[in-house]
Parts: sequence; C-alpha cells; structure tokens
Amino acid sequence: MGFTVEQSYMIDVATLFHSLLFAYQKSVKELLGSGSAIFVHPMIETLDKVERKRGLNLLKGKSLDEAYANLSNFFLKTGVVKEFDFQKVDSEKYVLKVDGCIWASHIHEELKPEDVTCPYALLAMAVFEKVTGRKVKVADSIYLQTGTETTIEALGPK
Repeated sequence: MGFTVEQSYMIDVATLFHSLLFAYQKSVKELLGSGSAIFVHPMIETLDKVERKRGLNLLKGKSLDEAYANLSNFFLKTGVVKEFDFQKVDSEKYVLKVDGCIWASHIHEELKPEDVTCPYALLAMAVFEKVTGRKVKVADSIYLQTGTETTIEALGPK
C-alpha cells in the first residue's frame, strides 16, 4: 500500500505514540509488577471522557456485538491493520485478533512486548466497559509476528 508524504508522516507520528504506549506500559509493569493493572481502569475512564468530548465515534453501538463490528470496520478502513476480528466466546468474553498491523513487525521485535496489553485491545476494553457497564478483566496480549490476540471479558461474575 502506497502512502502520500503527509500520510507517511502521520504513520511515523502514530508509530512514535504506539511505541511510547508500549514502553510506558512495560516500564510501569517492571516497576510495579502486577500492581500496574490498577492504571488500566482509570485510563479507560479517561479515554471515554476524551471520546465523548471529542466525538470520535469509536465507541458506538447498542450492543457489544454492534459496537465491536463498528470498531473493526473503523480500523480496517484506516489501513493500519489487515484483520481486526472479535471472536465471541460467550456473552461476556471475546478474543480480539489483530493481524497485519503496520507497527507489529518492528515494534514487537524491538520491544518484545510479552507482558502488556496491545493498544487496540485497550480500546476494545473501553468499548466493552462502555457498552456493558461492567469492568473488564485486565489481560496481557499474546504477541505474534504481525499482530496480537487478547481476551476481553468481564471482571468477575454478574
């Protein structure tokens, strides 16, 4: 896929932010261990506030399935991923599979992010919380050469 010069700069900026988020998560986890998970829910709440104020329309849909379909379509249209698919395990558990991510080939190799959550999955967790009104279980992603797999599910039983 060819990009214009302007698009290439935007991708470079996005690469920096993608790398920054991974580096930040990894550093916090190294310092705090499993206690680093306490930052995820406040981050999701802040993301929701920004989304509502800016009207990004990333978190739209009446049901979780509809919201996840909208989120998938959004990312597929951007061209930054080739696959953005939610596999429904049950009513409150999904697996997000991302493949063909334009950042994966070098960020996954350079940072070796085995103990953090993929930024796409963080967005999917925010959607889960907004639509269901339930807290999501914080989960590390499984990192593959060109993507990730992340389980997204409710924290505890209803």
